[in-house]
Amino acid sequence: MNTPVPAGVTQAQQQDIEHFDAYWRELLEQGKLDPEIPPDEAMWRLDLGRSLRVTFDWLGDLRDKRVLELGCGPGDYTVMLARRGAHVTALDIAISSLDITRRRALANHVAAEIDVVWMPAETLAFPNAFFDWVVGFGLLHHADPVALGPEVRRVLKPGGRALFREPLGTNPLLEFARNYLPYRSKHHSENEHPLRYEQIREVGKSFRMTQVREFYLFSMISRAVGGEMSFPWLWKLDEYMIEHVPTVRRWCRYVLVEYAT
Repeated sequence: MNTPVPAGVTQAQQQDIEHFDAYWRELLEQGKLDPEIPPDEAMWRLDLGRSLRVTFDWLGDLRDKRVLELGCGPGDYTVMLARRGAHVTALDIAISSLDITRRRALANHVAAEIDVVWMPAETLAFPNAFFDWVVGFGLLHHADPVALGPEVRRVLKPGGRALFREPLGTNPLLEFARNYLPYRSKHHSENEHPLRYEQIREVGKSFRMTQVREFYLFSMISRAVGGEMSFPWLWKLDEYMIEHVPTVRRWCRYVLVEYAT
């Protein structure tokens, strides 16, 4: 599917275009983006907060499903979606990310299942009721929730769903660290802010149902000491507390949000 570059890009979107276009190009030139995406089990082991496996569990059987990925970035998850049998339309506003996604689609032998499109997530140039799923891995906290919700709902088929895996911005200590302290893989644009529950509810106004699942609470300690998988009891404590003590959920680092039509 080839879609022309849309007009009416906002100033914030233009800033993000320039920022992420340079960022992904730099990583590619530095050799930090391996063309081949590891198998799913390896991706689970790299996952902070164990939310990626749950994301794909919620997506379920994707064979022959039309999936729209908003903000595909370097295409890691685009390839994972296609490997599971989905027909993926991957969009982004950074040209370099689309180029990288094309290369990775070829390197991972799923190019026939992936179309890449230059397009803002808030103005989708697709027909009504076209996709089975709309997904985003770190997109929702970049977007305008007022504009995004109706557009995502419009392009979903009856019974379709949207799923977003996002950083959560309701822990004041974590927000201080994000803003002022150095840590591994720290990177963000001027216009992005971790997701808040008000934004989740705003997008949810366009849908029949919203489901929220938080991740990565006490297990964040393991990252601080450099041993993600070394403290299994922390993960078990996370699961217990998140399930049984609702007040701790806003202190988590990540959130998975599903919307149903």
